Amino acid sequence: MNNLPKTADVVIIGAGLMGCSTAYELAKRNVKNIVVLDKNAIGSGATGQSSGVLRGHYSYPILTRMAVQSLETFKYANEILGNEVGYQPVGYMFGVDHENIETLNKNVEMQKKNGVNTSIVSKEAVKKEIWPELDTEQFGAFAYEPEGGYGDPVLTNQAFADAARALGVTIKQHCGVKRVLTSDDGSKVVGVETIDGQVIFTPYVIVAAGVGAHHIMKNVGVNVPVKGQRAQLIYISPGASLGKVPSFGDFKHDQYIKPEVSSGHLLLGNADHADPQYIDPADYDADQYPKHATEAAIEKAIMKFLSCFPSLEQAKLLASYSAAYEVTPDGIPFISRTPIVGAYLCTGFSGHGFKIAPSVGKLTADLVLVGKSKQEGIDLAPFRLTRFEENDLLLPDHPYTTTVNSHV
Repeated sequence: MNNLPKTADVVIIGAGLMGCSTAYELAKRNVKNIVVLDKNAIGSGATGQSSGVLRGHYSYPILTRMAVQSLETFKYANEILGNEVGYQPVGYMFGVDHENIETLNKNVEMQKKNGVNTSIVSKEAVKKEIWPELDTEQFGAFAYEPEGGYGDPVLTNQAFADAARALGVTIKQHCGVKRVLTSDDGSKVVGVETIDGQVIFTPYVIVAAGVGAHHIMKNVGVNVPVKGQRAQLIYISPGASLGKVPSFGDFKHDQYIKPEVSSGHLLLGNADHADPQYIDPADYDADQYPKHATEAAIEKAIMKFLSCFPSLEQAKLLASYSAAYEVTPDGIPFISRTPIVGAYLCTGFSGHGFKIAPSVGKLTADLVLVGKSKQEGIDLAPFRLTRFEENDLLLPDHPYTTTVNSHV
């Protein structure tokens, strides 16, 4: 049994990257008694399953600003957090079909105005300087961010956890929360009860438990529309030495590719959300979903890859894994208060939370401490829980011509 404090100023449910970055930001602002609880280990949920791609390319200005703010932490993690986070500035490239050339141009201009180091690059430049093996002729246009690339989600999570602990935060692993405790009339938070029956009294609870947020908040009468969506990723050997190549968002074929600098291998992911595979929250909580990709998913991923890189026909499958990301109906997260005073949400990142996580920690701390964002150009209103019932959703300034890929 974990020996827990009887009281806390704030309890955070979930020791993934969002929970630990929030704990760190609260502690930086002199909140003294912070307890983070996780049913498993630090980073054992969606964080540890993330591809770790870093980019500023969004069609939503607010998400672009969050990615720009977060990139500073990835770049200077050792100075800020005291540990490295595996930042690899191999670059990030985004390719679109001919139908989306004008939209790409508009989004790149928006991103530049919001601080992204990005530009349109010619097919000739891509072929000569960025990724010679790519069949560029089937694409309409490309954008390139030299400071993009990827980070290590596990190292990043641990760096935030260690930095939070250094500021006095208590993190208890293998200590799941059974329920949030509320006042007799159900109007406000008074504490949490753990699975082993211990109680921590607290006026503030931040639910950063991924898809588990649905179950936790349902027990106190609040509907949080997040589902577990299965993502299937595969590792391949490209069959040739590629040298330095960037992370690649292939919007034409709805795939993304991340290089592994140390091994030369590639991680392939599917960005097509037209036919999502949802996981029952109860099964997700019990970790019962398959941990490997299906043969059909592997075949589809390799087919997409070879359609772009026909010269790499000697590519070989190395391994696969299946992740469970918590997704919202619009692909936009919840950083929100709830109808219960003292209960806050930090969940629903829909598979693209890693790159904005440092900013999320700042925003969640802002919300709890002052009730609004203190980050320039980043309003919390688009992330509120009530946006669906109010029919007031965040929309991209320049949407790409597809409805299935909501992550850009």
